[in-house]
Amino acid sequence: MKKIHNDFFDEDFYIEKLDNGLEVVIFNKKDFLTTACAFATSYGALNTDEVLDGKEYHFHPGVAHFLEHKLFESEDKNIFEEFSNMGCNVNAFTSYHETVYYFSTTNKEIEEPLNLLLDFVQKLDITDENVEKEKGIICQELAMYMQNPDSRLLQETYRSLYHNYPLKYDIGGDDASVNAISKDELDLCYKINYHPNNMVLLIVSPLDVNYLMDIVKENQSKKHFDEQKDVKTLMIDEDDSVVRKEFSFEMDINMPKHVYALKLKPNFKDSDDIVYKQWCMDLYLKAYFSSINKDYQEWLNKGLINDYFGYEVDFDKDYAYILFYNESEEDNIKELIDNELKKDLITEEILTSIKRRYIGNSFDTLNDVESFDTGYVRDYVNGIDYFKSIEILTHISLDDLKAVFKGFDYSNYALIHILPCGKW
Repeated sequence: MKKIHNDFFDEDFYIEKLDNGLEVVIFNKKDFLTTACAFATSYGALNTDEVLDGKEYHFHPGVAHFLEHKLFESEDKNIFEEFSNMGCNVNAFTSYHETVYYFSTTNKEIEEPLNLLLDFVQKLDITDENVEKEKGIICQELAMYMQNPDSRLLQETYRSLYHNYPLKYDIGGDDASVNAISKDELDLCYKINYHPNNMVLLIVSPLDVNYLMDIVKENQSKKHFDEQKDVKTLMIDEDDSVVRKEFSFEMDINMPKHVYALKLKPNFKDSDDIVYKQWCMDLYLKAYFSSINKDYQEWLNKGLINDYFGYEVDFDKDYAYILFYNESEEDNIKELIDNELKKDLITEEILTSIKRRYIGNSFDTLNDVESFDTGYVRDYVNGIDYFKSIEILTHISLDDLKAVFKGFDYSNYALIHILPCGKW
């Protein structure tokens, strides 16, 4: 077990890769009362096409989410009830990049819930019958999401941007893909992506590090896994252009919602370059489209924007986009953004202020066990070092921001609108 000390945050943590390939990371928080554990696989909704040992595998959209549902089922116990009886809060989520199962507790008797977490995630027990039954439940869940204006708006945004890339599908897939998923597909997907070599266990706890590691090692020593190399996600051919330049639809809402979506080329050297360029873009846009901008309050006063207004930057090795979203009677979002970006607003003083805010937030996160547990593990499975990400942030200069933004191409864009029923 290797001990690592981060000077900037004054944090100690421990890492060990077990013989079966499982990576275990433990943060020792001696002054805390809560223990949080997250068990994650680097398999999410985007990993529909994979290669392992030279063989390609193609899965239906929604398989990752389907597996999350089925792993919580057990013939001999109710997983949620078991954790509750131990004084633990348990949950899970599937994102585009990973699936994470986690629990937190103030109980110092951690051995039983930690073993339960490892055991239920490392055992898939399904039948043709219960797979078929689950399809109806998932389709109902998808329908519910599509009735939510914000969920629907985001999904229509992705569908407007991407021709082939799996972002165009909901994390849960759609009715057709869900109904096409079989028991055999779930078994195969589970075998490939839930191997210990593709997973990480993160523990944030005040308890003794060796005690925690011994629990994990003893649990894993009782299980057999065939040797397996890293599974890779296949590149998907994606055109630079957007699918549809403008798209509108109606829902039962009071105020129109708008998205101005920019599809960018994912030209990144490695994970550090992704982090660096995403920080640069986020810092740059924060100076323009937040209360830091002296005109922001005037936009609010005039009704050009409201509290819904904001932006999102998401860069990855296979995709990159920026979304601006607003809620307004007028379709003014593209004009507002384009005109503002023509101005030269950011200064060294503004940049320093924004960086300090982000660094302060990162210290706050370190003191929130549950948020840090899931946040750190999400970065980890995507090859991003949480601490190095903050280190990159601290070294970004005004020239860095301007250099990244200078090459910013926003010719490939899409406009998406939700309009109140009967008003268009």
